[in-house]
Amino acid sequence: MLRPEEMTRVVVVGSIGSLDATIECLYELGVLHLIDFTKQDGEFKIGQPLSKASEASQKLLKLRSMIRTLEIEEHKPGQKLSIDALKKELEQALVTLDLNTSSKAETRQKIQTLMREKEGEVRALTPFRGFGIPVEDYEGYDNISSFAGTCGADPTSALESAMKDIEVFTESRKGDVVVAVFARNEKKTEVAKILAEHDFQEIKMPKLKGSADKIISSNLAEVRDLEADSIRIESDIESIRKKFADFIISAEEHLAIEVLKAETPLRIASSENSFIIDGWIPVSKVQDIQVGLDALCCGLAFVETVQPEKDEEPPVKLRNPKLVGPFEFFIGLVSTPKYGEIDPTLVLFITFPLFFGFMVGDIGFGLGLVALGAVMRWKLKGYPDLYRLGAIIVAGGVLASIFGLFVFAEAFGVPFHPPAASPDEDSWEALSNIPIHPMLDKMHDIKEMLAISLVAGWLHLSLGFGLGFVNNYGHSRKHAVAKVAWFIILFGLFVEIMTIAGSATWTSNLMNTTILAPLPDASASLAGIALSLPAVVFIVAGVIVLPFTEGALALTEVIGLFTNLVSYTRLAALAVGKGAMALAFNSMLFPLIFESHNIGVIIGGAAALFVTQMFFVFFLGALSAGIQAIRLNYVEFFLKFFEGGGTDFSPLKYERKYSMAKAKPEV
Repeated sequence: MLRPEEMTRVVVVGSIGSLDATIECLYELGVLHLIDFTKQDGEFKIGQPLSKASEASQKLLKLRSMIRTLEIEEHKPGQKLSIDALKKELEQALVTLDLNTSSKAETRQKIQTLMREKEGEVRALTPFRGFGIPVEDYEGYDNISSFAGTCGADPTSALESAMKDIEVFTESRKGDVVVAVFARNEKKTEVAKILAEHDFQEIKMPKLKGSADKIISSNLAEVRDLEADSIRIESDIESIRKKFADFIISAEEHLAIEVLKAETPLRIASSENSFIIDGWIPVSKVQDIQVGLDALCCGLAFVETVQPEKDEEPPVKLRNPKLVGPFEFFIGLVSTPKYGEIDPTLVLFITFPLFFGFMVGDIGFGLGLVALGAVMRWKLKGYPDLYRLGAIIVAGGVLASIFGLFVFAEAFGVPFHPPAASPDEDSWEALSNIPIHPMLDKMHDIKEMLAISLVAGWLHLSLGFGLGFVNNYGHSRKHAVAKVAWFIILFGLFVEIMTIAGSATWTSNLMNTTILAPLPDASASLAGIALSLPAVVFIVAGVIVLPFTEGALALTEVIGLFTNLVSYTRLAALAVGKGAMALAFNSMLFPLIFESHNIGVIIGGAAALFVTQMFFVFFLGALSAGIQAIRLNYVEFFLKFFEGGGTDFSPLKYERKYSMAKAKPEV
C-alpha cells in the first residue's frame, strides 16, 4: 500500500497473423503499459495499421461530423447498445444519416447566410430611408465623392462654410446624426477631415438598386420566409436528433475504440512474419496475459519477461484501498511518485482529515460538509476529479463532526454549554441540555491548542524524515543518514519547545513526563529562557553530520526546519479564527432570536444567522481549513521525503460507456 504495484518488463512476441487477436487480448486485459518502438533497424520497423483502420477512420469522421451538425456532443444515451447491433445497422444508417444530415445542414447554412445578408442590408439602409435617394445613387460617380454614415454631431454648418459645391443630407437620431455628403473629388480630403472632426463612422452601402424603403420591405418579407424555412429545417434536424442520437453516440464510441486498436501497430515493432510488443505489466498479471493469448492466438503469441535496462524507471500504478483511493487526487496535483518512492496517499488519508477536522471542529458544519460531499458523489460521477473530491470532503466533514461533538462540543459555532469562564455566553442550553462537555474551548484554551498543534507538527515532520530515510536507503546511504540528522535536529527543537512550555499546558506536561522523561533533567537559563542541554546536544549533533551528507549549505536550512515546526500552529490559529467568526455572528443575532417575542423577528433572525454562518464561517472557514491542511502536507511534509516525477501507469485499455460487447439476454 505504501509502495506502488510491482512491475516487470515484458515482451509479447508472435506471428504477424496473430497480431489482430493479440492486440484485442491486450486491450481486453488492460494491464500492459506499452513502450513505443522507435529504434528501427533492417529487420524490424514500425508496424502498419490493421486493415480495418482506414474504413473505421472514415466512418468515425462521418459520425463526428454528424455529431457536430446535430449538436449532440453532450448527449448521453439512456442505455447501452450492443456492438453486434451497431455493426449490423451501421453501414445502412451511415448512408441514410449522412445524406439527411449533410443536406439539411447545408440547407440550414445557406438559409442562415442569406438571412444574415438580408438583415445586414436592412441595417445598412434603414438610417437613409428618409432621404429619398435611390440606393444606386450613393456611389458610382466619376467626378463626385460620396460619404454615407453617422456623426456624433451635425456637420452641415462646418461643411457648407468650408465649401460651396456640396450637397449634405442629415437626419438626427437619438445619440447621433445620419449623414450623406456629395462633393467634388478635389474636396474629398477636406470633407473627410471635417467629418472626422465630427466622429464620422462610415456605413457601407449595399450594391443594390431602387428605393431604400422598397428594398427594406422586400428584405424583411424574405427574412420572414427564410425564418419559416429555418424552423422547418430545425424541426427536421430535431427529429433526426431524437431518433438517432443514442445510436450515433454509441457508434462513435465503438468506432473510436476500433480505430484505437487498429492504429496500435504504429507503436510496435514488426517484420514481415512477426511482431514484438514491448512494455511493463504488474508482476501479478503476467500469467493472465499468457492465458489470454493462448486462448485467442492458439499458441502463436506468448509473453516473456526481460531484464530492464540500467536506470530504466517503470511506470507507477498506485495501489490503495478503495477508501484511500480518492486521496490520490491530492498526489496527482503535485506529481506521481517515482517507482522506488513511498506513496504518501495513506498518510494524506490520515493527516488531511485530522488537520481539517481539528481546524473546523464543529458538528453542525461537519455534517454540512458530509452532506455536500455526499451530493458531489451522487451527482458528479461523470467528473472523476470532483467525484473523488466529494469523498475527501466527506472524510473531512466526518472528522470535523467528531472533533465538534467530543472535543469542542459545539454546533454552528455555538457551544453545547456555556464555558465556565463565561457563564453568560450563548449556548444550546437555551434550547436543550446536551450531555456532552468540551475537552477544549477554542476561545479560552488557546495555549493548549497551540501545544497540540506543535506535537502534531513534530510527529508529522518526524514521519516525513522517516519516509525520506526509507526512500534513500536503497540507493544513497549518505542521504539516508542526512534524514537521520534532520530527525535528530527536529527532536532537539521539539525538546527545547517543550522545555520552555514546561507544565503550562496539559499536552506539554504529558510530553515532558512520558516521551521526554528519559532525557537527563539538565537545563540552564539564557536571557530568562529555559534552555534544555539535551536539546542543544541533539541539535549540535545533527548540525555536525549535515555538512558531510548534504553539504555546508544545508546548515542554512536549520532555521527553516524550526519555522516548519512552528508553522503547524496554524492549526490552532485557524480553529480559533473560525470560532471567533462564528462567535461574532452569534453575538449579534442570538439576542434577536432568543429574546424576541415576535415570531417574524425570530424567523428572520434565524434565517440571517443561517445565511451568514453558511457563507462566512462554513464556506470561508472550511475553504481556508482545507487549504491549510493540504499546505502542511505539501510544503512542510512532502519536502522531507517526496521527489516525484514518476510516469503514470497507462495500460492499453478502453472504456465503453454507451456500447457493450455483448447484447443483454432477452428476458
